[in-house]
Amino acid sequence: MKRFILKTIDYILFIFFKENKLSKKVIDIELRKKYVYLEAWLSIICNLILAGIMVFFALLLNSIALLANAAHTASDVVSSVVVLLGFKFSSLPADNKHPYGHGRIEFLATLIISALLIVVGIEFGINAYHRYLANSMVQGSYLVVVIMIFASLFKEWMAEFSAELGRRANAIVLIADAWHHKTDGIAMMIVAIAILSSKYGYYRIDAVFGVGVSILIIYTGTNMLRDSISKLIGEASEEDILEDIKNSVHLIPEVVSIHKIKIHDYGSYKEITLHIQLEDSLGLVKAHGISEKVEREIESKIHCKAIVHAEPFSDLSHF
Repeated sequence: MKRFILKTIDYILFIFFKENKLSKKVIDIELRKKYVYLEAWLSIICNLILAGIMVFFALLLNSIALLANAAHTASDVVSSVVVLLGFKFSSLPADNKHPYGHGRIEFLATLIISALLIVVGIEFGINAYHRYLANSMVQGSYLVVVIMIFASLFKEWMAEFSAELGRRANAIVLIADAWHHKTDGIAMMIVAIAILSSKYGYYRIDAVFGVGVSILIIYTGTNMLRDSISKLIGEASEEDILEDIKNSVHLIPEVVSIHKIKIHDYGSYKEITLHIQLEDSLGLVKAHGISEKVEREIESKIHCKAIVHAEPFSDLSHF
């Protein structure tokens, strides 16, 4: 299944961009932006269609679980709009007030998406509870069950699509959107069970599963909120970025060791500082040249500004 999804993603990328970079991160900023816009617009179009279908059948069958899921899907549209706007503004160049660019707007966009999820989840949880107390009648439909199962599978594909593009473009906002798709897909499967139960007169199951969908939405939103706040505060960098830095430095034979790596994350752009140790016998001019060589090597692998401080190997002050 995973391999099939990756192949379809590569095929879509080839159609739109005439390129195929399986499991490789995108360094080119313009291509990264195209990845994000592709995911956002595809998500908007597909979710509008799915939400419209679910609203129609929710009103026809009087199903709160289906209506809650329709709202969840519709909120995906809002989140995709936030993705578009957030990424557009985060791509603005640096200015006097923001010398490191506007990349952290991506994290703000993720925070907004998570807040929307939590609000939607709470609202429909309350409505589902009232429906449970009233034991409102819900009509069952085999057709809707089949539609929801297929929609759930499609949402799982959308989740993998968004997550894979997020990994390749190193865009946390796409990975957040992927979780939105994934929870929606799970909710759709739950709703399919609720509609099937209503066919046999178990109306309260619709309300119970409506509460279950709401809890799932709130849980997802809370996790995303925590992650986005952590990014804004400034959390430790991912291991793969640290590995990229270390591998780049190790390509320079004159470098004896590396320490004090600091990474300031601004979304697609990063400020990186580190210390390298060189043999004591090297002169100042040669040491400076090696430092610049290390900086260029790191910047060729990561979209960043690297600042390297060289010190003699005999200097143990960093311990």
